[in-house]
Amino acid sequence: MAEPLPAARVAAAAVVNVQPLAPPRFEAFFRESFREVVRAAMIAGATLEEAQDAAARTLAGMLPAWGAYEHPLAYARRAAVHNFKDKTRGSRRLIQRLVERGDFPAEGAEDRGLTDFEDRDWVADVLSILPPAQREVMECIAAGMDRDEIAATLGKTKEAVRQNLCSARARLAKVLHPDGEYKQPPGTTGQR
Repeated sequence: MAEPLPAARVAAAAVVNVQPLAPPRFEAFFRESFREVVRAAMIAGATLEEAQDAAARTLAGMLPAWGAYEHPLAYARRAAVHNFKDKTRGSRRLIQRLVERGDFPAEGAEDRGLTDFEDRDWVADVLSILPPAQREVMECIAAGMDRDEIAATLGKTKEAVRQNLCSARARLAKVLHPDGEYKQPPGTTGQR
């Protein structure tokens, strides 16, 4: 193996003795916090590449004033989100991206979980006007059971289930329109 040239030795020594360009602790902060800053931008709606760009811009922007930050990680998270939003043309674009990713339903779209909750709440409210035996039978019908299953579950005869079902339907028909709205608000008698 050939002996390195003296000029190459000098250049190698110069590279080894180069002082770091970053202030103390900045490189460690950069390594420790980069992923967290990227994560904050992604939560705000950025893709991985956009989040990495926003994090890199943020941390590079922090370098000149490194000692001035009391809570550098909190500042970096916030600044990365702002960098991402600024780059993606404001909040309208951000909302569009969140809807595209499926994080939020589009305007006017049904929220299935909320609709199910509202449906169960409406059924419970309507059935609350029935006597207990009729309410039990109707709750089983709402749960998708047939008459034989209801009879076995409640320990009643099929005829008792049929009677309770017919009576409950007749009572509900008196207070509800076919679309499910009350003919009068619940708890009112219609008299003044």
